[in-house]
Amino acid sequence: MKDKMQPEKLTKLNDQLKQQLADSEFESANTTLAELIRSLNHLPDNWQESQQWVTVVAEADKYLTEIQPTLEAEQEKARSAMSKITKSKKGVKAYTK
Repeated sequence: MKDKMQPEKLTKLNDQLKQQLADSEFESANTTLAELIRSLNHLPDNWQESQQWVTVVAEADKYLTEIQPTLEAEQEKARSAMSKITKSKKGVKAYTK
């Protein structure tokens, strides 16, 4: 049987993501972000009836909304860097032929 989701787990994931991003541990943060989103998508049916759940979900949602522009900018930088690498590899191949 699957472990029942607890508000404490959601809080822990949110705090872990904040720390990983602050420490520029992007690979770990990517894994934590995926787990946090998965957890938010599998909340208990009656989560809205618990003030603890409502508070935890609101905090996670607020943080994800705050960091979204930063994450999108980092993703675009990574895409741009990959594009430059790909182009330079093609240039090197053409030059060495």
